[in-house]
Amino acid sequence: MKAVVDTNVIAYYLLATPPFTAEVDAFWRSVDDPMAPALWEAELVNTLWMSARQGVTTAELAHRRLADAALLGIRSVPMASLVEAALAIALRANASGYDALFVELAVREKRPLATFDRRLLAAFPRVAARPAALLRKR
Repeated sequence: MKAVVDTNVIAYYLLATPPFTAEVDAFWRSVDDPMAPALWEAELVNTLWMSARQGVTTAELAHRRLADAALLGIRSVPMASLVEAALAIALRANASGYDALFVELAVREKRPLATFDRRLLAAFPRVAARPAALLRKR
């Protein structure tokens, strides 16, 4: 299965976050050629920092999970190719510019957007779906 992957799907997998663990494990076993706007790396760094700061994980484990992320084979798409259309999407849908980058990439590549973000799921039901829903569609 091909998909654009939201950062929360990446983070929940790397951090083994309940109650999402089984769902993201199954998703990562099934996805090939995952894509995301290059923004995902900065978002993941921030998520790992917050997890360490809040005591959810250690600094050492956060560094290991960042290294593990590189092994997922996520194709990072330069944001410069997405920003114009993403701004239009953000303005039209009252979505954040960050979220609109993921939506634009999914639309452009004709791939579903795997996410747990409730606002994205509600605002873009034709594009965004939970990983489990994408697995059922295969």
